[in-house]
Amino acid sequence: MFLFSIKGIATTASFRVPETHTFHQTLPLPPKTTIIGMIGAALGLNLENAHKHVDQNKILVSVYGNHKGMMKDLWNYRKLTGKEKNYTNEDIKNRKHYSILIREYLCYNDFLIYFASEKLEPLEELRNAIFSPVYPLTAGNSDDLLKICKISEISTVISEKINQFEYTILPGDVSKSYKPDIDFNIIPITKTIYTPQVFLLPTRFEFKGEERRVTERKSFTFVSTPVIVESPIEGYVIDGKKVVLQ
Repeated sequence: MFLFSIKGIATTASFRVPETHTFHQTLPLPPKTTIIGMIGAALGLNLENAHKHVDQNKILVSVYGNHKGMMKDLWNYRKLTGKEKNYTNEDIKNRKHYSILIREYLCYNDFLIYFASEKLEPLEELRNAIFSPVYPLTAGNSDDLLKICKISEISTVISEKINQFEYTILPGDVSKSYKPDIDFNIIPITKTIYTPQVFLLPTRFEFKGEERRVTERKSFTFVSTPVIVESPIEGYVIDGKKVVLQ
């Protein structure tokens, strides 16, 4: 397996839980679909072609990352609908065509994002594109710019069975088959401890023009503080970081 990684930082990041509306909860780390969006931005592909490119070249991804805090931001946005032309002056005065939503943000983020494939050529193409991306790389929203600090060389890696993970995403639901791998007695009282979080996320789409429909969903476990899983998972140890490619 060929692999390279990028190290990136973002002052703010938000990875909206799918199908949330007035409250945009964020995932703790960028899911695979977000990373595919990054691949598309680097190569200059739209979302449909980015997914096709990843499938055709069997590109696998993973992430290892952390943040220093969270915040919530109140957004006042204008809805664009066909009803606007029928609004009266009173409707406009009462801001009937505006809505409010709350969006969660992760603050001061550090990410290591991994790209792997059995084929060398698509990784070389992607790595070169990240050096000079067609479109800016972002950490979720268009205004959450991702600054690339380091791009590793392409190397070969060998998988192994791993049962200890932290700050990464695992396939499936392991929320009932783990134990903490930290000593709570020595953790500072100001440090926030997060238990593994499980989300059912879209993994595949059907595209019809500008329309996108979910055709497949899978469960993923987002791990923050270190845990030991009961059943070892096939993964990779890269510069001391343990991740599972998906």
